[in-house]
Amino acid sequence: MITSLAWKNIWRNRTRSSVILGAIALGLFCGVYINSFMTGWMYTTVDDDINNHLSHIQIHDTAFSANNDISAYFPREKVEAAVGESGLVTAASYRLSLTAMLASANNAVGITAKAVFPEDEKAVSTIWQNIADTMGAYLPDDARTAIVISKKTADKLKVKLKSKIVLTFQDTNGDMQSLALRVSGIYKTANGMKDEATVYVRYSDVFPVTGLPENVFHEAALRTADLETCRQADARLKTLLPDMDVKDWGENEPALEMSLAMTEFFGVIILAIFLFALSFGIINTMLMAVLERTRELGMLGAIGMSKRRIFNMIMLETALLTFVGSLVGIIIGTALIVPSLSSGIDLTPFMGDQFEDYGFGSIIYPVLNVKMFVQIIALVIIAGILSAIYPARKALKLKPLEAMRN
Repeated sequence: MITSLAWKNIWRNRTRSSVILGAIALGLFCGVYINSFMTGWMYTTVDDDINNHLSHIQIHDTAFSANNDISAYFPREKVEAAVGESGLVTAASYRLSLTAMLASANNAVGITAKAVFPEDEKAVSTIWQNIADTMGAYLPDDARTAIVISKKTADKLKVKLKSKIVLTFQDTNGDMQSLALRVSGIYKTANGMKDEATVYVRYSDVFPVTGLPENVFHEAALRTADLETCRQADARLKTLLPDMDVKDWGENEPALEMSLAMTEFFGVIILAIFLFALSFGIINTMLMAVLERTRELGMLGAIGMSKRRIFNMIMLETALLTFVGSLVGIIIGTALIVPSLSSGIDLTPFMGDQFEDYGFGSIIYPVLNVKMFVQIIALVIIAGILSAIYPARKALKLKPLEAMRN
């Protein structure tokens, strides 16, 4: 009965109730959309970095992590056994990582050359998917001494597909080695900074001149099913390889992990600010409703309705007003976000490729998850309760006979 009465009381003044419902719906719509967009932006950045450059987990010799020494390698069998025992890794790529100089007839740049097995690398990294059809292929079998470089590197060296460039690095004896290579592919990802610093060559082309023993590597790049599995695999591999440097993507890029955590935190703060601002409108609306009904509330008290029931009725009116408006805002926000979950939101017409210079993609894929909706619902409940307390307490202070006279 109290719930039915509270719902009818909301619609006594349809205009006022509709205005505050619209304000709540608009606030929640903006909050949901901004939260989803910001979270999606960071998750898109994290996914791009993991897929193209970081992988979920990387393993190095501790000395290599300290100074990129070419002689700081590990035997493949040792890491391979631990990876197999963990049971959480879906794909692995073993690489040589060489600090080198890349030179063309026009310019020279410092880079890191990743010597890889192409098929293994394709299972871990999506660099090969970031090569346009007109920009060649990822270390094809029919191309001798091939190298894959980024578009930024190609622009700096002023080279194009099939151009000849020279890779120079120091072998284990300290001697300089040079390899003449041809550009087989030019890639472009959302992280221009890392693109510029990384090239890919075949392990078989580089290994003979490194001076390294057989079947040793500088880096193992591992993929897992998802970020949660990544944390479990990281902890397991740290136990299995205590003398190795095992790091997940967050440890390799702490600034990126911190940015993701801060984005999620600020998403909650933005929602809280929206609801805090709306709370004043809700309190004002309900206080006006109480003051307009002093005679009625006095009458209810005079015929025997307890103060507890009057309090509950005002609380329910406020809560229903808040929840209905919030529900409408969440539904509208979700409906507008859903179409862009798979297609993404392209910011290129507004900002061009400027974001990529700082490691952020220009196409944002919003994120809707259970955690976000739980946070929204919790904040709505808190806002509804806090907004209802003052109007309800005001109603309790009315004295039945005095209210009826007034």
